[in-house]
Amino acid sequence: MPQNGAETGVEIKVSFRGQQVARALDALGSGGHSERRSIGFLEDSTVGMVLPLFHQGIVLRVRQIDGDADDSTVKLRPCRRSQLSGSWLGATKGEGWRLAVEEDWAGNRRALAASCISELPQGRIASVRAGTAPVRRLFSEGQERFLSDCAGTPVNLDALTLLPPVAATRRNGLRVGGVRNVIAERWVIDDLDFLELSIRTDTIADARRAQDELDREIRALDLQQDDDSKSKTERVLTHLVALRAVTA
Repeated sequence: MPQNGAETGVEIKVSFRGQQVARALDALGSGGHSERRSIGFLEDSTVGMVLPLFHQGIVLRVRQIDGDADDSTVKLRPCRRSQLSGSWLGATKGEGWRLAVEEDWAGNRRALAASCISELPQGRIASVRAGTAPVRRLFSEGQERFLSDCAGTPVNLDALTLLPPVAATRRNGLRVGGVRNVIAERWVIDDLDFLELSIRTDTIADARRAQDELDREIRALDLQQDDDSKSKTERVLTHLVALRAVTA
């Protein structure tokens, strides 16, 4: 991970929703490698509070990936470099965890994101959903330490709620016009349907050029980007928390 002031990798994202999802998928064609995923988020469901962790820049997520290991992520976004206290500034991996720090660009929205990721044993997520294992077991000791050291607010993992899963499909190695190595990830739950295209660059200078090129290619395909001020994650979390309140 770069030290303070050094270059940071960038993930550039473009989102579509509703009828634009099918149009974008048609434009992408049938190429690329596809994998199915089930994504679960955790939040504090205290009555009278709406997404308290999310609004403090904390996103907690688990994933079940067909053909690959399950994993969990503690993500701080937006994150300040000064939040990465002590040994975390400059760290990339440790015992049972890895740390990824990059800028997230979505249109004019830009934020630094720091993600601490650990693999999970098969069946662990199902055990927590069934109530036979505590929520804390979804996260490694390293992730708990990262959360405690860098989040800036105390979080009792066992007091959180694992929300209903989101069905996702991810395709790698796609092209949008002249833009290569595009990743497409579609999230579907109830009447929500989102498609996110993303590319990565190693430097901010490269990211500016890549974002402009991707925007041009999308306009050439006459696709309408989702311009909602709220992120895909926020809208999905809001829906999931409301759904749980109805079914609880």
